[in-house]
Amino acid sequence: MISVIIVGRNDNYGGDFEGRLFDTTRYNLDALATRGIAHELIFVEWNPLPDRPLLSREVSADFKLAHCIVVDGTVHRHVSRNRHIAVFEYHAKNVGARRANGRWLLLTNPDNYFGRDVLDFLEQGAMDPDTLYRAGRVGIANASGVDDPACRDRYADEPPPFFSGSGDFILCSKSLFDRVGGFREDLAFTNTHKDSVFCHAAYDLTGQARKIGTTYHLHHNKDDDEKRRLQYDWRKVDRRPQASYGLSGGEVVEATTPGHTTLTLRASLLQEARGRRPPRPRVPRVYRPPGRLGILLEKLRHLVPWGTGRSRPGGPVN
Repeated sequence: MISVIIVGRNDNYGGDFEGRLFDTTRYNLDALATRGIAHELIFVEWNPLPDRPLLSREVSADFKLAHCIVVDGTVHRHVSRNRHIAVFEYHAKNVGARRANGRWLLLTNPDNYFGRDVLDFLEQGAMDPDTLYRAGRVGIANASGVDDPACRDRYADEPPPFFSGSGDFILCSKSLFDRVGGFREDLAFTNTHKDSVFCHAAYDLTGQARKIGTTYHLHHNKDDDEKRRLQYDWRKVDRRPQASYGLSGGEVVEATTPGHTTLTLRASLLQEARGRRPPRPRVPRVYRPPGRLGILLEKLRHLVPWGTGRSRPGGPVN
């Protein structure tokens, strides 16, 4: 079974968020069902606005195979190191992956349609648990652009592990996701490039990555994008597995009913989290982009011939 994992909350991110969420998810899940591909939907609602109805209630009503996970706002305030980020996308995807039932995880976003070539591959079912599967990315204005042969993958010429735009589509076995240790949760000052780090970490482990088709991404506004996105040298991030991921280390309490799970902080952490405002974002010194001299040295570094193994410049810092 494939666990399709998506993240969102009840804030209408980018305008018409619910429209994009329900249109793309319905299209993708109907296509999987039509082809007889066993699947479930994991929807993680991270840090929902308390004065609005939960979006996960609508998701549960519309999609009978859905399991919705609501991560309380106190959890967000506990982990956040950037007051401009309302949804920690990759923390949330880790939460979904940790609690998924499928042998395979398909981590995507609520504004992406799966192309026919992706669905053809999934229908064949010939997947290798040690391979990272990726899909190309095409931007479209509406659903009529799906499978348009005139559209070209903007990252078509990228070599493995095909990390650019990877947050829109990562398919791998649950076992490989566990071996990588999920997306990095120690980078709580940003959402950026955690997908890139994951792809490189998976490729470090197995040396196997493959593109299986194309996804079609609906255009939308990006609210406060400049505030949320921090530039940092993600290639310096340690790619060794995390000790735990997905809020599984005992800091939360889970309340589960059929089709629904709520995660809240354990009592000893609640009071501090309720009064905490996440700080202004700050990039740790070790990850700060290089100055002019550093850029020059990096260019010179790439002129030096490297070995034939999979280890390349920009590997993990041990």
